[in-house]
Amino acid sequence: MTRPRSGSSIGATAAHRVTDPDAAKLLVDEGYRNVLDAFIGHERSVGEAAEALRQGLDATLYRVRRLHGAGLLIHSGTRARAGRPVKLYRAAHDTWFVPFEALPFADLEETFLELHLANARVMAKAAARALRDSGWAGYRIQRGDDGKLWMRGGRADGGTYDGATDAAGPADAMVELRLTRDDAVRLNRDLVALVERYLALDRPEEGPANRMLVVATVPLDAER
Repeated sequence: MTRPRSGSSIGATAAHRVTDPDAAKLLVDEGYRNVLDAFIGHERSVGEAAEALRQGLDATLYRVRRLHGAGLLIHSGTRARAGRPVKLYRAAHDTWFVPFEALPFADLEETFLELHLANARVMAKAAARALRDSGWAGYRIQRGDDGKLWMRGGRADGGTYDGATDAAGPADAMVELRLTRDDAVRLNRDLVALVERYLALDRPEEGPANRMLVVATVPLDAER
């Protein structure tokens, strides 16, 4: 999870600096970070990590092997049992700093593109699954009361699909705005506050995440 920039932060000098591209790429991957998190402050077997994460043993084992190969997990001991002893692992560090130059991407633009593409694929798959039985049939393009030409989800019966009210289905919005600097600052603060509000409602003890929230606001170049 990429948390909003609020509260205290950890400086790069207080963290283990990552220089290996393989380790850097795993650290910015949500799935691998989730597995790594299970070993921070804990010495665990793969089976115990899978149970804590409530995910399959094979998927956990695959990720543990890659994290161990990249030096992010260390083999910390074994636990005796009937048959072959169980390997135990723990995180090599508690905190890492991944400089952009350590990532295996050409530049900053490609870095952000690759990181967001991973989330976009998850969102597209989940949204399609949720919308199949919702009556959503395509896009309705129509000028709104505000005079702008909007593209919104449309139903086969001619109605508008509203993800904000339709059984907690997917909801998204992408708009271009013309804001003053003060309004843009206020927008940033409001979005951070919104994310923090729902982070406080997160229940990690209940298993894998069942909702993805993606929030972004960026200044646009007039010459795109």
